Amino acid sequence: MGRLDNKTAVVTGATSGIGEASAIMFAKEGATVVCTGRNRERGAAVVKKIEDAGGKAYFFPADLTIKEELLALHDFALKTLGHIDILMNNSGVLVHKPYLEHTDEDLDLIFKTNFRSYTWNMQAYIPDMIANGGGSIINVASISSVWPEVNAYYYGAMKAAISNLSKNVAKEFARQKVRVNCILPGPILTGMTPEEAATEEGQKAMVDSVCLLGRLGVPDDIAYGAVYLASDESAMMTGEALTIDCALCISN
Repeated sequence: MGRLDNKTAVVTGATSGIGEASAIMFAKEGATVVCTGRNRERGAAVVKKIEDAGGKAYFFPADLTIKEELLALHDFALKTLGHIDILMNNSGVLVHKPYLEHTDEDLDLIFKTNFRSYTWNMQAYIPDMIANGGGSIINVASISSVWPEVNAYYYGAMKAAISNLSKNVAKEFARQKVRVNCILPGPILTGMTPEEAATEEGQKAMVDSVCLLGRLGVPDDIAYGAVYLASDESAMMTGEALTIDCALCISN
């Protein structure tokens, strides 16, 4: 018996990294999953992995910075799944450079991708969850929202905004049993890993300096936390931020 049997889920940014790992793990635990992202080939590959393992998934391509595409995804998910139990907002971009080099275009991109698409999605899916008796929203923020990360200024600011928004939305809809929680990943090896940690030497230096648990994280480390927040095991948890950071925050 899976921890998410008979549940349905929508996972954004599901074509790689944390989103892909979470979609696969949700399906492994019994959920039917709608995956979304902009790359059709990678999306099809994720669905194939899930189906080859005996799970059930669909892919819907969408650029969530465009509201019409985001709403089309919502309509597809609702029509395909019948109801929505879990929404995982995970799509994101990272601009990594010195503060004075950040541009207006950088700010616009990070705002549209890392903040606005999350709030649009919550506004789209919360009414469905209320009608269905409740649900779980998981917003992927970042340890950068509480721990200063040099060169990730706008990224950290938007992730802090998502963490704050999540708490407020959680409070408003707790009585309707719509739970809203965040995950704060620390150093995780994904396609968004900064250049300085992209080599073995760079990864070792990061582990030695800030990862007291002895290694960098991998997407599955975050997916395990997402499964917990998506499941009934976390039924008494809302408005919280689950930190999975390789002990980075206590390293200094």
